Order: sequence, then structure tokens, then C-alpha cells
Amino acid sequence: MRIHTIRPSGRLLLTLVLVLGLLLPVGSPKGYAAPAVPFGQLKVQGNQLAGQSGQAVQLVGMSSHGLQWYGDFVNKSSLQWMRDNWGINVFRAAMYTAEDGYITNPSVKDKVKEAVQASIDLGLYVIIDWHILYDGNPNTYKTQAKAFFQEMATLYGNTPNVIYEIANEPNGNVSWAEVKSYAEEVITAIRAIDPDGVVIVGSPTWSQDIHLAADNPVSHSNVMYALHFYAGTHGQFLRDRITYAMNKGAAIFVTEWGTSDASGNGGPYLPQSKEWIDFLNARKISWVNWSLADKAESSAALLPGASTTGGWTDAQLSESGKWVRDQIRQATGGGSGNPAAPAAPTGLSATAGNAQVSLTWNAVSGATSYTVKRATTSGGPYSNVATGLTATNYTNTGLTNGTTYYYVVSASNSAGNSANSAQASATPASGGASTGNLVVQYKVGDTSATDNQMKPSFNIKNNGTTSVNLSGLKLRYYFTKDGTADMNASIDWAQIGASNISAAFASLTGSNTDTYVEISFSAAAGSIPAGGQTGDIQLRMYKDDWSNFNEANDYSYDGAKTAFADWNRVTLHQNGTLVWGTTP
Repeated sequence: MRIHTIRPSGRLLLTLVLVLGLLLPVGSPKGYAAPAVPFGQLKVQGNQLAGQSGQAVQLVGMSSHGLQWYGDFVNKSSLQWMRDNWGINVFRAAMYTAEDGYITNPSVKDKVKEAVQASIDLGLYVIIDWHILYDGNPNTYKTQAKAFFQEMATLYGNTPNVIYEIANEPNGNVSWAEVKSYAEEVITAIRAIDPDGVVIVGSPTWSQDIHLAADNPVSHSNVMYALHFYAGTHGQFLRDRITYAMNKGAAIFVTEWGTSDASGNGGPYLPQSKEWIDFLNARKISWVNWSLADKAESSAALLPGASTTGGWTDAQLSESGKWVRDQIRQATGGGSGNPAAPAAPTGLSATAGNAQVSLTWNAVSGATSYTVKRATTSGGPYSNVATGLTATNYTNTGLTNGTTYYYVVSASNSAGNSANSAQASATPASGGASTGNLVVQYKVGDTSATDNQMKPSFNIKNNGTTSVNLSGLKLRYYFTKDGTADMNASIDWAQIGASNISAAFASLTGSNTDTYVEISFSAAAGSIPAGGQTGDIQLRMYKDDWSNFNEANDYSYDGAKTAFADWNRVTLHQNGTLVWGTTP
């Protein structure tokens, strides 16, 4: 029980003693009783978030965008819609500190209070997010952070709803030692008021260095560590860090993730997102998607002009929003909008190789798996050749060269199966790479086929049982120069390090190519472990005179591949031997 003393003008002394053992939530009427949250008071047990009774808990929900920009979407009506229709059990209120946020505009905390009160009224958990970004080092505004969280703990520390996220994404040159020092002070300030609330701590490199936190954790109990990812940029290496951190005893909460790349745009990369969500769900790792906003970017859940108060139809949801909604429903078993059977897949493409055909198709909203069917006569009858696929690509191997194969794909979810896709066909032929353990995946980084740059991205997967040295590999991408100017290449970014990769051009005669670029790797690039991959390799090419290309008919180009898919029109040589792909 807290006693507040008011002394106006130094004359009147009024002591207000709270005689009730219950503090009413801010703005609640007399006699108010908040709905119970589903798991009671949360706590951290080992590397797992747990409920009041000790059961393992997974929270799943949405994050706001910056409250100073998109705060209109954060209100009781929108949260109630997401609770009842989507099935969320947690909401994150992202209060930026910089960029017209709290430091220069303290009134933005009123929107935080609105979000917290709405969550209490609706029986939701709520994350109060001190959203550092461009301020990089959380110590920059440590004094303000301590005062803010003391205020939040005083207002809401008596409820089981509130979770404190005290440092969104430390970045720049900040070290874990600096972040840990900040966390120790801020958590101490919170604990003086709220002794058992769960606190989430970010880590350097935009909350990706959880391995450093796991090696040297903060000293307080009921602490978790934030992990942030964007499916188009971050892959297996970051999932490996989660495994490492949890094996060290750290509890992980994915308080922000997007279906886009790290910029918020690109994609949405739904197969990569599904790989992430399956990984998190299997480990009961809580996750919150970015973002509840109608911003014109791929990661936004809403389309521009969507209602600010919920009630969203599919026509008001982005492709990402529809997909994430369905993932929330499946993870929580909640929401009143039981998904219908999915639509038939579109965009089925079949590409022949040596004794194999590679298939790709577009993701279907609400689909949880796909079935590939094959026939040797046009129109069927079709037989299943692969079921339960979660990716939107498949390579059918062991085929007879010179035989034409006909394919369709269907989608499935808990409500049933879709109709078949339109048919695609291909005829395998010799001259391509033999089926092996190395696979090249491709996606287009720029869907404009007629501008002055080409931006293909690659990922090399090792499906074998032994590691493969990258220095023995050479990857080739085939195109036409559309002119006589000299070519230039740059590796804009690579997970294995751009400095470990080089590119060179060579001439070639072919119907859809006169040039190829060869990507090679230095010894410093290391190796691809068994079952591993290189991760994203982002190549950019342009001419000395910056004239335009016409990529539409280039051999290796496919503007529909905006997410990584196996692509045998990019070849891979290992120690001089063709091991993947078909040459033009």
C-alpha cells in the first residue's frame, strides 16, 4: 500500500491512505473487475516463459508501429477485434524515444497508457516498449527510462498484464557490457515497485546478439532477452543463436519480427516466415509481429486507408496481414474467424533439368501445406509426388530425360484442400547438372526489368552430410548486356561477408545470353556445414554508362521469384565440375 502526501502552497496537508487492498486500473469505474489474463501472473522458469501455475506459455500477438505516427490504430476497439477475430493474447505498444517520440514529445506516453488500460480491460498481456532505435545506446536516455518505468510500475505493477521491454534495439557501437549495465539499473528501479513483473532486455546489433547476453546474463530474475528478425534478411544463423542461448539457460521473447526484409519492405517472404514461425512454435517461444499500421510497406498488416478501430476485411489487410492473422489463429487456437479452405495456388512454373524438374508457385494466404501432383499426359490423371510441403518450391528428381511431365499443385489447411492450380509442364534433358547435394536458390531483388541495375540474390544450400568448402565453388548467372559498355559488379551484402566474395564477367554465345557473371569465394568465406546454407548473397550489376537493361528475356532472370526458391537457371561448379543447374 502506497501513501501519497499533497502539500499545495505549503499550507494544506492532506494524507490520502488507500484503505482498499485493491488498486483500480487507471480510468476504471468503481466496482470494476478486470478480466483475468489467460495464464495469470507470468514468470520465467529456466529458459521458458511460464504461467502462474508453472505451465509453459507462448504469447502471440501484434506490435504497434511508432505510437507518435500510427497511434490512431491503438485503441480498445482495435485490440478487441484482434483478440476476438485474430486470437492475440499479447499486444506491444512501441513508444519511440527519439524521432518525435517520448524524449521530445512526452505526451506520447498517454497512448501507452491507453494501450495498457485497453489490454487490462480485455484480458490481454501488454508489452510496454521503450523503443530506442536511432539513439542506439540505451544509456543515452537512462535517466528518463528509469523515471518512465517507475511511473509505469507504479500505475500497473499490481496487475498481471504488464511486461516491460526496456531497450528495443541497441545498435551502433554499443557493447553488451554497456547494455547490461543499463539493464541492471533500470530493472532495479522497476523491482523497487513491481517485484515480479517480467522484464525483456534487448542486446547489441538490433537485438540479435542474444548469445552475448546468454554468456553473461543480467543478475535479476524474471528476465527474458529480446530477439528481432525480418524473414527476408535473417535466417538460420539467427535461429542457431536462439538454440545456443536457450541451451545456456536464457529465455527468449521475439518481441518484433516482420515478413519483409530488415528495411520493412521487400516480400513478403512467406516461406521464410513460415520456417521461422514453425521454429518458434515448436519451442513455445513467444512472438509479436511488426506492425499494426497502414504504412505503405510490406511489413504493415493493414493497407493504406484501413479502419483505425478494427473490423478489417481481407480487402483491408495486406498480404502480410492476412498471413500473420492466420498464423496467430493457428498458434493460439483463438479468433472467431475460422479459416476457409485456401484458394488454388497460382503462378506454377516448371523448369527442366537433367533428370529433374524444379517447380515454384506463389504462396496462398491461409495455406499450411502444399501437395505436388504429376501426370505423364496433359490433364491427368495426376498422382501425388510430394505432400505436406511448407515451402513454395519443390524439385522432382529421378525422372526420365526426354519425357514430358505435367504438374499441378494444391493447397491445404485445417478447413480442407484447394482446387488444383493451372497445369505446368517440362521435359528433362541431359546437359544439366546431375542431382547432388548442393542447391542454388535465387530471388530477384529488383522487380523492374528495364532499369539500369540488376539485383539478383543467391543462397547456396548443402543438403549433404559433410561440409563443403566455399573456395571450391563458382556460381554463374546468365544474362544479356543490352549494349557494349563494360560491366561492373558489387556484393551489396552477404551473410558470409561481402569481402569474402568476388565477381567477374565472361562472354558467352546463346539465345538468351551473351554474358555471365561468375561469383567465387575466398578461403576466408569458410564452408557450408552439412544441412547448412550460405544465407543471402546480394549482387548488384550495372554498366559504365549506366544505360538500362532489358532483363525480361534473360536466361537466369525471373521477376516472379521475390522469395528464395531453387532455380536451375543459375549454375554452380564445384572444383570445375557442374553440380547444379542447366547451362543455356
